[in-house]
Amino acid sequence: MGYAKDERLNVTFEHLLNTQYQDGGWRCNSFKYGRGPETEYSNPFPTLIALDAFRYTNLPGQAPELDRAVDFLLEHWTIRKPIGPCHYGIGSLFLQAEYPFRTYNIFMYVYVLSFYGQARKDKRFQEAFEVLQSKLADGQIVVERVVPELAKLSFCEKGKPSAHATKRYQEILENIG
Repeated sequence: MGYAKDERLNVTFEHLLNTQYQDGGWRCNSFKYGRGPETEYSNPFPTLIALDAFRYTNLPGQAPELDRAVDFLLEHWTIRKPIGPCHYGIGSLFLQAEYPFRTYNIFMYVYVLSFYGQARKDKRFQEAFEVLQSKLADGQIVVERVVPELAKLSFCEKGKPSAHATKRYQEILENIG
């Protein structure tokens, strides 16, 4: 929205770094599903959102806090089970390419992590990228899940290739070089 380099955002980035959870991610403290051992983890989606914001800073590749967040998300690819107070998991809904980005899903996961060199070198990222690639039709992203209120718009029709989503996919390709 044009404010990526606005110095006023530094307060937000400092707050995020100061509130990072012990496992490297970020979390909400809403325990809608009760408490159990899985709620001792951060929430993967808020962590992905934080990393999406940090990619606009000069911190990726230079801040160990962000490396920890990347590691947290890559580890979630391995464990896959629902974790964090909001129970984010990697199941059938996660594996559907959603556009525009709105929830924790394979497309957004690969897109955001592609901006982090540490992730791009990791075999877990490569596996996720391969899953995303398997969803292409003639080199284009096919929208599998859509925001219901946007379902009738041509740029994100369910089951159809999306030129806008494909532009995001091309950014992934540029990032991985």
